[in-house]
Amino acid sequence: MLFSSNVFLFIFLPIALLGYQLLGRFGRVAVFSWLSAVSVFFYGYWNPKYLFLLLGSILLNFLASRLIAAAKTEGARTAWLVAAITANIGLLFWFKYLFPILHFTRSIGWTGHDFGSVLLPLGISFFTFTQIAFLIDLKQGEAEPQDLLSYVLFVTFFPHLIAGPIIHHSEMMPQFTAQRHAGLRADDLAVGTTWFILGLAKKVLIADRFGPIADLLYSNPHGFGAKASWIGVFCYAIQLYFDFSGYSDMALGLARMFSLSFPVNFNSPYKASNIIDFWQRWHMTLTRYLNLYLFNPLALSMTRRRMRQGKKVNRKAQRTLAGFFQLIASPLIFTMFLAGIWHGAGMQFILFGLAHAFYLTVNHAWRIFIAEDSRLRKLIPGPVSTLVTFSCVLVGQVFFRANSARDAFHVLGSLVGFHQGASFANASLPSMTIPANNPWPFIVAVFLVIWTLPNTQEILGQTETNESSHSLILSNLSWKPGLIWCGGMIVLIVASLALMFASTSFLYFQF
Repeated sequence: MLFSSNVFLFIFLPIALLGYQLLGRFGRVAVFSWLSAVSVFFYGYWNPKYLFLLLGSILLNFLASRLIAAAKTEGARTAWLVAAITANIGLLFWFKYLFPILHFTRSIGWTGHDFGSVLLPLGISFFTFTQIAFLIDLKQGEAEPQDLLSYVLFVTFFPHLIAGPIIHHSEMMPQFTAQRHAGLRADDLAVGTTWFILGLAKKVLIADRFGPIADLLYSNPHGFGAKASWIGVFCYAIQLYFDFSGYSDMALGLARMFSLSFPVNFNSPYKASNIIDFWQRWHMTLTRYLNLYLFNPLALSMTRRRMRQGKKVNRKAQRTLAGFFQLIASPLIFTMFLAGIWHGAGMQFILFGLAHAFYLTVNHAWRIFIAEDSRLRKLIPGPVSTLVTFSCVLVGQVFFRANSARDAFHVLGSLVGFHQGASFANASLPSMTIPANNPWPFIVAVFLVIWTLPNTQEILGQTETNESSHSLILSNLSWKPGLIWCGGMIVLIVASLALMFASTSFLYFQF
């Protein structure tokens, strides 16, 4: 069930909110049971048979959490944790990686048997890694065992179940146990509804208007020349930006309607001045997850290894080539390699991860070896740094979107004039798509919006601090309950509904 669908907007969401309001008077168990039930239905609506997969995963991990919590020794806790992680990764491997690997072995002649394929369950990466993180923290004493109802709601709450954000237990469990007013709250409902509508407009009015042109390029990358390739790459950059930004806004808005707060997952990443800054703005909860459960343990392991060898691990050690590689580069490369694999089973995703590993390694090297001198940091003006970062991101997105590594390299070759091909002038596109024969005014206008205007959470006043680089603009755009904002939201929702027939699924649903 898509957030941008009539079934969700006019049937599912009103029923979910009404039930939350009516059952609020009966206490926590009734409310949590209702939210869990509608969330399970939300997932099962797409494909009922995979509902058993979700529920089985929840039951397995809940039992594992009980066994870890009840274990008397460190060894027993570790054994149960390893067994649970193995089971989770095995399940993920079966659905996400096994059949692509078997297909690859058949394509290169290692086997002649056709193993078929399996449909990837929606959100399997998200609900799997959410639960793994909880088990790891539980084993380390950083989380408390939960009752079954709280655990089910933590995993299945529908705004984050399919495509994130990746919720950490420390953010949600305190909200579950806090004493809250029963039923809907007018202020949360107003902010949440506005947040949701802004996200819906991003998805339907922007992302889905540029998406068909990007799809045209990547469905036949060998058929287009440099001009068409540049148009397709820019259109995909816009589609991905507003698709994921829109989903993130809709998820946070839905949670706020139920008086729950999700962590911000998207913070104007194309404004990033370097690639480290980009990953602190793009899919922010994934970056946090990778840091907490991959990079930090790997870096700590390398640190301890050097200490056992009698080597230094301070900042001075990082400024040696061996120290930099062991303490920074190697854990970073391995982390981003796994991040690439997380996004999909294909060489193009591995290359996507390795490209960003290279970017991040160079960025860290610049900071450690060159830019410690504050004078050197001013060598590159801010706008130039942002454009260089964005250019690197564009290259990574070609691998992220292409159907194969070969297609990705062909697109990159076309961008620099290595390949000749057709233009989009006579392309057949769905209705309400931006004009393919001259899309540049639309592309330029959208990027001006991206780079000059405040983002959604700044407009809604939902940032952690009040500091903003758009203080003058925000004084006129800041959200205030009233007729003007109400009228604006009505215009956006009507326009979105008018174009929703041409809406597509969210891009991150496939992960």
